[in-house]
Amino acid sequence: MTSAAPTLSAAAGSAATSSFALPRAFDRTAPALYRYFVVRTGGDTHLADDLMQQVWVQAAGSRADVPANESEFWLRGIAKNLLRSHWRKQTRRPAHVPLADPALAAELAERLVSEELPPLILTRREVQEQLLLALTELPASQQELIVGHYFNGRSHADLAAESGLSERAVEGRLYRARQALQRKLQHLDVAERGSAGD
Repeated sequence: MTSAAPTLSAAAGSAATSSFALPRAFDRTAPALYRYFVVRTGGDTHLADDLMQQVWVQAAGSRADVPANESEFWLRGIAKNLLRSHWRKQTRRPAHVPLADPALAAELAERLVSEELPPLILTRREVQEQLLLALTELPASQQELIVGHYFNGRSHADLAAESGLSERAVEGRLYRARQALQRKLQHLDVAERGSAGD
């Protein structure tokens, strides 16, 4: 699972920032934004890097006075607009770029309610694509929990030690993150229509 992202705010030096402390907000959100781009460009890390730079440039150049608690939503909006714009400029989208499959996503959502998905199902490319499309619609904090636990196999204890939370708190947040993932799967076609650029 690709989650590394450039921390462009550090490299940007004295670029203008808005009142919500853009460098901190960007660095906190960057892994989730980068994952969003990598998934929706079919793994094209060069394009994802370029789009991340564009997010930073647009955000740093904006005069918007965005409250700190809305910074991730605002940055995510910039990312979605940039991706839509990118696909509009292309004559066609490459075949390897994943698209939402509402029927499969709904089936996965239904199964997530009552069971753990069997490992064999998780090896199917089309299942992975739907899960990743839905995952990257979640807030950064929920993405990191799901990626850490389900993709990287980290225990509740490890995640608790890293975050400064109790294991019980991590377990509760992970449960809520799974519920949020299930809801995103149920509505994946609607969410993806907004960022597909087709």
